[in-house]
Amino acid sequence: MAIRYEHISKGDLNLLQTLSVLLEDRHITRAAQRCSISQPAMTRAFHRLREMFGDDLLIRSGRHYERTARGERLLQELENLLPRLEAMVRGGGFDPAQSHDRFRVTMTDYGCIVLLPGLMERLSKSAPNVTFELIAFHDRRFEDVDSGTVDVVLDVGCALPNLQSETLFADEMVCLLASNHPARSRRLSLAQYLKYPHAVVNILAGQQTLVDRPLGDLALKRRVELLVPFSVPAVLAVARTEMILTLPRKLARKISTIAPVRMAAAPSEIKGFKYIMSWHPRLSGDPAHQWLRDQLRAVASAVR
Repeated sequence: MAIRYEHISKGDLNLLQTLSVLLEDRHITRAAQRCSISQPAMTRAFHRLREMFGDDLLIRSGRHYERTARGERLLQELENLLPRLEAMVRGGGFDPAQSHDRFRVTMTDYGCIVLLPGLMERLSKSAPNVTFELIAFHDRRFEDVDSGTVDVVLDVGCALPNLQSETLFADEMVCLLASNHPARSRRLSLAQYLKYPHAVVNILAGQQTLVDRPLGDLALKRRVELLVPFSVPAVLAVARTEMILTLPRKLARKISTIAPVRMAAAPSEIKGFKYIMSWHPRLSGDPAHQWLRDQLRAVASAVR
C-alpha cells in the first residue's frame, strides 16, 4: 500500500520545534541559543527547513529578518500543533488550561438551549484554548460517532448498541399556549390537545417521535399547522395563534419568557423521556474526552 502522507515522509518532524523558534525570534543566533545548538547548526537547520517547505520562511530586511506570508501561517499553525504533539507523545493526563483540542458534539435545539450556555461558561474558564464544534443534528449522527467524525451525541433515549451511553437527566413534555388561548386547563385532555392546531419543532423527518408515536399507537393524529426547525420562532408564533407547541419542560421554562405564553401539562398519554449522552468505546479511556464528558455531566446535573 502506498504511503498515505507523502510529504510527511519526506520531511523531518524533529525540525518543527526549531522552525517555531526561528519564526518567533526571527534571529538565527538567538534561536540557536534557545535550542542549545551552535549557530552553524541552526543555519544548516534553517536551510533544510527552507528546502522542506519550499519557501524562504524568513527574508532579510535591513539588519533583521521578516517572516514571509508562508512563515506567518506556519507560525500560527505551529502554535496549535506543537502542544498537541507534545501531549500525544507524553500521553497520560489532560491539562484543559493548556489544551488546544477540538471537540465535536451533536445535539438538538433542546440541548443547545438547555446545556450549551452552561457548558461554554465552564469551557471558557477552564479551557480557554479549546474549540467546541457543534454539529447539526442529523439521521446519521450515531454512524458519525462510529466513524470518528463526531465525539459525542446527545439524544433522547436511544443509541446504537456498539456505543457507550449514559443518562444525563430525565424530562417530561409540556404544552405552550398563547396567554389568551381558549383552552384554560392546567393539564390538557387528549380531546383538547387534538382540537387545536399544532406547531412542531422539526428535528427529523417532520415528526416529534415522543408525541406522534403514542398518538399513532392510539390511531390518532394531530393537525400540524407549522413545522419549524427551531424552538424560539415556534414560541413567538404560538403566542399569536391558537396553536399548541409541545416541548420538554426544561426547554419550555427557558424560552417561555420571550413571549406572552403559558405552560400546561401535556395529556397523560404523552410520556417523559431520558436525555442520553453517547460516545464510542475507543474514547472511554482518553483523558481529554473523559474531561469533556465530565463537563457535560456537571452541566446536566445543574439543570436537573
